[in-house]
Amino acid sequence: MIADFIHTHRWRVAVFGTSALLILGGFAWAFLSLRHIREPLIIHFSDFSITETGSVIDLWYVAIVALIAVGVNFFLSLEMAKRSALFEALIGWATLFLSLLIFIGFRVIISVNLVR
Repeated sequence: MIADFIHTHRWRVAVFGTSALLILGGFAWAFLSLRHIREPLIIHFSDFSITETGSVIDLWYVAIVALIAVGVNFFLSLEMAKRSALFEALIGWATLFLSLLIFIGFRVIISVNLVR
């Protein structure tokens, strides 16, 4: 049953699976790199100053919300497949792009906090 679903929706499973792996990989990399830091982490900054600090727990929140978004978009893509292949593909590729941006965001948080 699951094998039939995966075979039927190969590209969708690949795109959304890759999206989830990017988020989980970025989170794991950030968590393992920053878990020993006791002081507040720099979460957001601008050209002028640090605009938001937080802790490793905030990284959990980002990962959880992003994974929920990937899951919702997966089911939305399943429903859109009944109406339009264009919107189905658009949702999939947009989700992959968003996951890539979140992965890059985790990497930036790592680099900013390990330099200090």
